[in-house]
Amino acid sequence: MVRAPEWGMYIIWYFFLGGIAGGAYFMAAIADNFGGRRDREVAKVGYFIAFPLVMICGVLLILDLGMSSRFLNMVKILKFWNPMSLGAWAVGVFGAFSFACALLSLGVSEERLALRRNVAKVGSWFGFFLAAYTGVLLSNTAQPIWRDARLMGALFLASGASTGLASIALISYFKGANLGESWSKLKKADTFAMVVELALLVALVLMLGPSANPIIKGSFALPFWGGLVVLGLVVPLGLSFVKPGDGKERTAGGTMAIASVLILIGGFLLRYVVIMAGQL
Repeated sequence: MVRAPEWGMYIIWYFFLGGIAGGAYFMAAIADNFGGRRDREVAKVGYFIAFPLVMICGVLLILDLGMSSRFLNMVKILKFWNPMSLGAWAVGVFGAFSFACALLSLGVSEERLALRRNVAKVGSWFGFFLAAYTGVLLSNTAQPIWRDARLMGALFLASGASTGLASIALISYFKGANLGESWSKLKKADTFAMVVELALLVALVLMLGPSANPIIKGSFALPFWGGLVVLGLVVPLGLSFVKPGDGKERTAGGTMAIASVLILIGGFLLRYVVIMAGQL
């Protein structure tokens, strides 16, 4: 008989915040290395989001394990065959890269910015890994729903990109950042991430077949359909096509801020539904 891992809210929040941290960081790295001068502000916000969130992820792992000594045992020796050990190391290494980029973002010299871009090129791979890793971890367990969900890693990666971008947009809006055309870039990137996420979600449900019944028909149907699909994906996608008019940057930012809140709610519900339904 398969014994459920008994994961609770600590792990759900770890998966959610880890996805945001990884997504915000690697999207910031893209903006930093391939964007213009205005996009540097987007990158800066992304780095400042990633660092505290990955630190919180480490705390959540320790709380879930019950004692710090267990966490230290996982990071003492890297065990490639142990997903939890691999994840703990990824959190630690990614934390170092996110701290470095956040620190380098405090200066404005071209030398610091150039160094930040180079650090981000390497760190983005760890952010990419952290965003996808939790979904891969689930699909490599023996639980009936999770073991058949081979697209979970890709789905969590797309969700990490979407929630990371949403966090950047939301923080930028409330701090009154003058992003100019970067608002349009953020909107297009997040719209693309949501479309990919929705497509992967549909493919995953079809792949699971009857195994998906606890999610789409059972006790988790309401948060799945009403929360994740409608509020977290369909409504924000609809808002992405709202045109505020020429020169109304603040209105565009406000519309995206509303969409961003809904995207974050949907990202949390994705992890909640998948983790809790898999333990029934």
